[in-house]
Amino acid sequence: MRIRIEGKAHLKGMSKRTGQPYDFIQVHYLAPDRGVVGKAALTLALEPQNYNFDAIPVGSEVNVEFDNRGNVVTFSPVTAK
Repeated sequence: MRIRIEGKAHLKGMSKRTGQPYDFIQVHYLAPDRGVVGKAALTLALEPQNYNFDAIPVGSEVNVEFDNRGNVVTFSPVTAK
């Protein structure tokens, strides 16, 4: 699936509820969704160990593949042809 990155955030800290650390990258994009007329604002999570936050430019297009649970399998920039 090809998406256009509309926004991003790097979230890192300690959970107030569980006391467990968290560290992940959020990528925001628009895509069709059930029950929505037009496109919905959606978010996917990436592991910062696998992706460089600064190398994900807002406004760029990327190819994303999800597994049957909705986890990101591939996240790669669209190459110009």
